[in-house]
Amino acid sequence: MNSSSSSTGTGFFSSKNILWIIVALGIVLRVYHLVDNRSLWEDEVYLSTGFAEYGFTDVATKPLPFQQKAPLGYLLIVKGFTTVFGAHEIPLRLFPFICGVLSLVLFVPVVQRLLKPAGSLVAVALLAFGPITLYHSVEAKQYSVELFSVILLLYLYLKYHDKSALKERLVWGLWGAAIVWFSFASIFIMAAMTGAIGLGLLIKKQYKQIWAMMPVFALWFGSFIINYVLFTSKDSDTAWLVYFFVYHDSFMPLSAHALPWLVKRMVSFLNYPMGLSWINVYNTGVLQQTLLRMIFVPLLLAALGTWQLLSGKKQLLLIIGFAFLIVFAASALKLYPFHERLTLFLAPLFIVLLAAGVDFFAQRPYRSPIALAVLALMVVFGPIKNTLAQVKDPYLFGDYKKSFQREALTYLNDNYKPGDVVYVYWNDLPGYNLYKQIYPMKFNAIVGNDYRHKVTDFNNYFKQLDVDLNPFKGKKRVWVIQHNHMDIPIGDFIGDPLWYYKDNNGPLLFREHVEKMAKPLMSYRPEDPKASSDVNVTLYDFSVH
Repeated sequence: MNSSSSSTGTGFFSSKNILWIIVALGIVLRVYHLVDNRSLWEDEVYLSTGFAEYGFTDVATKPLPFQQKAPLGYLLIVKGFTTVFGAHEIPLRLFPFICGVLSLVLFVPVVQRLLKPAGSLVAVALLAFGPITLYHSVEAKQYSVELFSVILLLYLYLKYHDKSALKERLVWGLWGAAIVWFSFASIFIMAAMTGAIGLGLLIKKQYKQIWAMMPVFALWFGSFIINYVLFTSKDSDTAWLVYFFVYHDSFMPLSAHALPWLVKRMVSFLNYPMGLSWINVYNTGVLQQTLLRMIFVPLLLAALGTWQLLSGKKQLLLIIGFAFLIVFAASALKLYPFHERLTLFLAPLFIVLLAAGVDFFAQRPYRSPIALAVLALMVVFGPIKNTLAQVKDPYLFGDYKKSFQREALTYLNDNYKPGDVVYVYWNDLPGYNLYKQIYPMKFNAIVGNDYRHKVTDFNNYFKQLDVDLNPFKGKKRVWVIQHNHMDIPIGDFIGDPLWYYKDNNGPLLFREHVEKMAKPLMSYRPEDPKASSDVNVTLYDFSVH
């Protein structure tokens, strides 16, 4: 596959130079959000607890706290960083950050081989400035590594797929065999490549070439099977987690509802993980989202990109198509949910498809510089606009995943006085316990009990809670820590027990109950008045009521 992208323009403003300027800006953005050192949010807390509590052997062999799962390679490398630098936010995010930077750098030669200059610029800009890809590049989870693994697989495909020497094919196979230990989702891309390459050779009746590719496929899938049997399969059928994704409509129905589901999921996909929305809106219908998010632009480009690849790069189009089909099939079988962050690895493939749509207007007979410029600007406008807004107001970074856990606990620690009582409600125990381990704090909290499954209504629930709270009566300084949103512990089924969740806001009702017993004196508030904290830390006077 020959290079499609050649340098246009002259001097400093050649397309090649602009590509690397975009990469440099993307790296600067990632460094900015890394050193901004925001608090760990709840999903990061769950996985990071294992790095704080476990040694190398335990990380590799024991079930992780909170029933977390991550590829073994990811676990060992992050554990290495936290062993050297400590289990703090930046070391926990360092490996995803490195993979985020490598993704940008390696994506350049990939798109230069696959796309024309205009499409290459759009593709790299979408990866560099996409608010979702940017966020996961500095999140203490494995999704940035998954994305990098796909870009690396594309790079290796372009380098080796047309090579006939056994040595080169073995190198390709060994690379893939190693990648599956760092990325759960990489097997979908390898399966898509296997299908696309195999189908192409079958159509051409090149049966000897199929056999020549067998060492590559054997290394890929052999390594995957070993990894799955020894590591990945453990607790892979956790019932509560399957129900979680059923609740969030992440499995494709095997019925007449499959087509509406596909439409809805792809509309959501354009927002998360693609980050293409001009305006983020939730809990609205498909039509409203289409209008407010400018969804018609990427849909048009995807259609044009399909036509563009069909006319020149059919095998690449097959890889993209097979990858989505395989993931949809896995979703229908409830083996893999099609759900926001779990689909981040598909973003590079869809970016290439969109960028190919831009290239549609860069050649005859459809050449139209105006159409090219308008569509290119329209598809990158939303990501750039939203990313700049997050730089200006960092509390927007991550959207609902922005947490103030560390800041709230630090506020308590700074205002704590000898003799103060600290009580942590059960719904913020994971965050409190982790930060108590990784940062020195003056206080030890009294741990609240979870009575949800011991009673059948709120009256009896609060009677049980009063057993915990009544000893505070008469005390002038009692700190209460609670999460404002999280009220479903890991391992619980959503909506169970029904009396607690049906038409109720448990955390709010708890706070209202406490304020019937005590007078609030001071509370943590984020520095930015426009931000709202996910964690509530309030000092109460229990001697008043």
